[in-house]
Amino acid sequence: MRRNKLYAGLNILGLSIGLGSFFIIYLFLQNELAYDQFHEKKDRIYRVVTIAESDFGVEKQASMSHAFSQKFVEGIPGIEAFSKVDRNSAVFNFHEATETGSPTETLIVDRDFLNFFTIHFMYGNAKSVFDSPNSLLISESMALKQYGTTDVLGKTVGYYEDSYIINGVFHDLPNSSSIKADVIVLNEKMNARHEVGAWSVRMNNLQAYMLLNENTEVADVENKLTELYLEKNKYGAGSKLSLQPISEVHYSLDVRDEVKEKTDRQYVSIFALVAIFILASSIFNYISLSVSQSIERAKEIGVRKVAGASSRELRKQFIIESLLHVLISFVLSMILVELLIPQLEALVERNLGISVLVQPILLLKGIMFASLIALVCSFYPTYLSTKLKVVQVFKNGKGIFSSQRLIGAIGIFQILVFVVLICVSVTANRQMRFMRNENLGFDKDYQLVLENIPYRDWKAYKNEILKISGVRAISSGSQLPYDVTAAMSFKEYDFNLSFFEIDENYFQTLGIPLLEGRNFLPEDADSTKLVVINTTAANKLGYKEGSVVDKKLGTGSSAYKIIGVVSDFHFASKKELIEPIVFKHHPSQGFNGQFIVRLEGANWASTSKRVLDAYNKIPNLYASSYFFLEDRVDAQYKQENVMITMLNTFTVIAALVAFIGLFGIAGYSVKRRLKEMGIRKVLGAGFMSIQKTLNVSSVWKLLIAVVIAVPVVVYWMDNWLSSFAYRIEMPVFLIFGAIAVASIVIFITVSIHSIKAYLINPVEILKDE
Repeated sequence: MRRNKLYAGLNILGLSIGLGSFFIIYLFLQNELAYDQFHEKKDRIYRVVTIAESDFGVEKQASMSHAFSQKFVEGIPGIEAFSKVDRNSAVFNFHEATETGSPTETLIVDRDFLNFFTIHFMYGNAKSVFDSPNSLLISESMALKQYGTTDVLGKTVGYYEDSYIINGVFHDLPNSSSIKADVIVLNEKMNARHEVGAWSVRMNNLQAYMLLNENTEVADVENKLTELYLEKNKYGAGSKLSLQPISEVHYSLDVRDEVKEKTDRQYVSIFALVAIFILASSIFNYISLSVSQSIERAKEIGVRKVAGASSRELRKQFIIESLLHVLISFVLSMILVELLIPQLEALVERNLGISVLVQPILLLKGIMFASLIALVCSFYPTYLSTKLKVVQVFKNGKGIFSSQRLIGAIGIFQILVFVVLICVSVTANRQMRFMRNENLGFDKDYQLVLENIPYRDWKAYKNEILKISGVRAISSGSQLPYDVTAAMSFKEYDFNLSFFEIDENYFQTLGIPLLEGRNFLPEDADSTKLVVINTTAANKLGYKEGSVVDKKLGTGSSAYKIIGVVSDFHFASKKELIEPIVFKHHPSQGFNGQFIVRLEGANWASTSKRVLDAYNKIPNLYASSYFFLEDRVDAQYKQENVMITMLNTFTVIAALVAFIGLFGIAGYSVKRRLKEMGIRKVLGAGFMSIQKTLNVSSVWKLLIAVVIAVPVVVYWMDNWLSSFAYRIEMPVFLIFGAIAVASIVIFITVSIHSIKAYLINPVEILKDE
């Protein structure tokens, strides 16, 4: 290591970066793949999902009504247990002396819940904790937070006029659980006011889970569920029920539900491949850098063999060297992991519960894995050392070490990794920019949203804010493009229309073009019977362009008159198709306490300050709450933003590791041809001639790598882009631009060594001859 500081440093640097990155990705993926795997009966637990098909695609949602109950499913064979799960933020009063309660993450469940979900109790018994309807189960951390102890059985907890008795204390649910809560109570008590037969009332946060008997055919249960659902629910026409394994809930991005932590399974595969690329690059780096020192090591090994060293001793030497390198790299990689895990947790905005230094099992696994890597890294150099011909070494200073096939293959692999990851990163970033900024159909910039506006005199507050210099428009629309949950249905149509309740300034404020007809007017006599629709709704209703105005939406007394058509806009992620929308004019009593204020772009900061000053001076303001629309729209792509950031980071790391390997390989290739270059210089070869000779092999490696990389990138990225309803075309020019950048980096790497070789005095190279 002292004699070869550069190569030893490159080896340790490449291995430490490679191992650290691999461990971080491994720990992250381990956490992702562990979701809901802790339930003992996980293979038999399913969630009910409603699937509705239409011309606009397939809509899946896990929200159910209270009518979907134990009584509803009890006649279906194969169902062992059933429970609705209502995830809510209930306000409990844990202390009688406290006037106001604390919002608490709560699960409202049926009695069968504990029969199939695995929850470990500190106090209480799973078979008896729900003996009383007033039973309340509390988590360990919540008990400590509220009472300072976990011995809290029998304590009374208030909930408005009701009271509950703590009948069980459970260990905190794992971070890798899709269902999280600090309190669990019974549905029959908390939701007793809901009408069981009300199929028309859909609870967005109410999910239904069931445990199937062993050897039960899932398809048979699904068919029976759908049959009963359509028979009992007159609103269910065109829908069917499906059973989703609980292990799939964490990855169900296409299902609308209240599960907050989800991951695209494609990203799991992508990061697994990136981890393998990085680790493979690190191992190949070590091997190539070890073999690149063959010219120096060949004579050393030859002398040792002549002096009587056995093959066993030579193998021992290389294995110990490898173990030493990997041990140092492992220590550095653990430091890297500990430093970056908090950054990763901040990025994904959740606690992963990972710390290698305080989890001995993880540390032991890491040491065992690093030892295996050391053996893999030392295998090829060890094999070559035992096969080295002593006579050949002292005859021409070379041996089997000078074989080029493996080194050439490693070089191609490193270039391939370099090119593929850069192309993937460029394509993914281009798609994300398209999703966030291009063709949204409305203006998201400089839109300040003010909440909790008092109902009384809201029109006066609106006019006051509109007078502020720099305010272009203001609207009191109740729905924003990023958050639309309301829908309207008509018995004449087999589809729902997303529902916006707005004022006459909504389209102007958000910059949504009116294509046909007119907007709402304050003087409209009966504005509650007037609607505006979007282009998708017009097409879905069967109206041609120019023939929509004055048509009816619905029939009879519930019919609405269509007065205008607006352009389509994305009110959900671009991963989803644009749905039909109906806009209604909200009357005074429909005001929901929200203003959308459009600011001038030039002085938006000072204008927003003036608006907020006026806002905070409003009398009887319940609580100051405001945000910029752009931030909420971008939050729709939180999952993609996180993954793209991680992909970019690990692409840079993988490129760095590949660069280190290429640097070592280039150095080896130049070093083994030094005498050839010395002879060429003596014979009059110029600078460009020598550069061409040394770099021609790198050109061939690059071409081979590109020929392999382009189809891989096109197939891989086209597959990923196809998961978006609205996507970019494959950016061919950007891909070839990325290849050009990679080529420049590779040629710079090779040229560093070739220029250095050219500057060496031929006398120094050829004096031994």
